[in-house]
Amino acid sequence: MAQKGGHGVNQTQDTTEGLRRRGTMSKGDQREAQILAATRHLLAKKPMANLTVDDITNATGISRTSFYFYFPSKQAVFARLMEDVSDRYAQTHVWLPSTGPQRDLLRTQLRGAAEIWHDNSAILVCSLEGYDSSYPPLTEFIAGIQARFTTGLAAKIDRDRAAGLAPEGIDSATLAGLVALMRDGRLSQLSAAPQDEMPSSIDDLAEAILRVIYGRLD
Repeated sequence: MAQKGGHGVNQTQDTTEGLRRRGTMSKGDQREAQILAATRHLLAKKPMANLTVDDITNATGISRTSFYFYFPSKQAVFARLMEDVSDRYAQTHVWLPSTGPQRDLLRTQLRGAAEIWHDNSAILVCSLEGYDSSYPPLTEFIAGIQARFTTGLAAKIDRDRAAGLAPEGIDSATLAGLVALMRDGRLSQLSAAPQDEMPSSIDDLAEAILRVIYGRLD
């Protein structure tokens, strides 16, 4: 579950430093950003289930009292990290509103999702495993992220079936859920793959998804 590298951490730190130089972040905003960046960095070394508040406070140099002023729990920190990932994911959904197979748009959407997985693999793996059901706000938020994709895909399947562009078959919501499992499982694998393998792997994933929904394409 550990995430390689600190690419995402550097992005967070760069943003924080830039805002600090411009004087647009309050001290509280800076402290929250430090907690988020530290947690992201720690996830590269250990899974969220093993991460403690003390790990986070030691990494940021703040007290437990200060931590709890900004976040009620480590799960709340994870939820904030997931919110940031969710916002990025939503921006990649260029294929879902389209009509028909639109292979190039699907590749574009998958490439965007693969980049997010590369930067946030530890966070996303935890979310797929339904991390810590004892914190309902987090589990509900993750379920909402997953539903956004499957609902959008089910709607696309229904539109394309109605237009005669996709064959009838498995219930659209069930089929969308199966595609989501295939997509997320493969993107999880690709998050650790060499970058030179990515183009062909994305092409293969796109082809698999299209065949599941549309059957054999010429």
